[in-house]
Order: sequence, then C-alpha cells, then structure tokens
Amino acid sequence: MVNKKAEMKIQQMTFMIIFVFIFFAFAGLFFVKIQTGNLTSTHDSLAKEATISSLETIMNMPELNCESGKSLCIDEDKLYVLASISDAYSELWPVASIEVRKVYPKISQEITCPAANCTTYKIYRSSQESIQVYGTLVSLCKKVRRDGLVQDDCTIARLSVGVKD
Repeated sequence: MVNKKAEMKIQQMTFMIIFVFIFFAFAGLFFVKIQTGNLTSTHDSLAKEATISSLETIMNMPELNCESGKSLCIDEDKLYVLASISDAYSELWPVASIEVRKVYPKISQEITCPAANCTTYKIYRSSQESIQVYGTLVSLCKKVRRDGLVQDDCTIARLSVGVKD
C-alpha cells in the first residue's frame, strides 16, 4: 500500500514538472512573439526616419543645392544634368528612388527629363518592387536672363524619396 502512494506521488510530481515546463515554454513563445512585433515596428520607424533624413541630405547636396545657399532650394540646371547622368550615381544613393516633380504653377502635361521644358526629373530608381515614398516641397530655381540681368526663376516642386516597403 505504501508503494502505491509513493508511485502516485511520483506521478503527480512528474505531471506537475511537465506542466510547469510547458507553461514556461508557452510564456517564452508569447514573449518572443511580442518582441518580434516590436522589432518589426522599430524597423519600420527607423526606415521612415532614415528616409526623412535622406530628404534633407539630398536637398543639401552640392550637386543639387542652389548656389545662393537658400534653404530647401534645388537648382534646376544641376538637376537636369544629374537626371541625364543618373546611372553614374546609382551606387551612391542610400534610398530606393529619387524623383523631383514640378507642382506649381500647375503643369498641364507631364514631360520626363531629359527633354525640353520637362516637368519630372527621375534621378534614381532601383529595381526593388515595393517602395514606400516620402516627399517634401522644395523651391526649384534656375538662372534666367531678363532685361540684361540674371535672375532666379523659381517654381514649387515635390522631392520624393522612396525606401523599400
């Protein structure tokens, strides 16, 4: 009789240890799942922040910035040249796409550069399929000669930078 009680206590202890082990395994899996979700959202927010900082970096690049040093200003003449030779810069861009599109005064027909009177400058586009695009408005200025004076002729454009989605 004593043997049967001892065996029963051993079985109860064994089942209790197995139950506690399974409980902690499920708790660990739940914790890992929560941490994985946090990691994904952290990655997305870091990618967004990197893209937004890339917008500022691209606007302030000497290859694009206005000579007058204006803030949020892109030189249209430099942009035209860069759009024409964008393949040479393809390895240097930290983003998936770069595009500048005139928005004001209102454009009736979209013309992609390099072309005369173009309205859209596609600087860079990687081969990535899914891209999340962020943008900001900038001044797009070029030098023109009026009445013997050289002046800035500015329009409003949207600088769009894309990252892998």
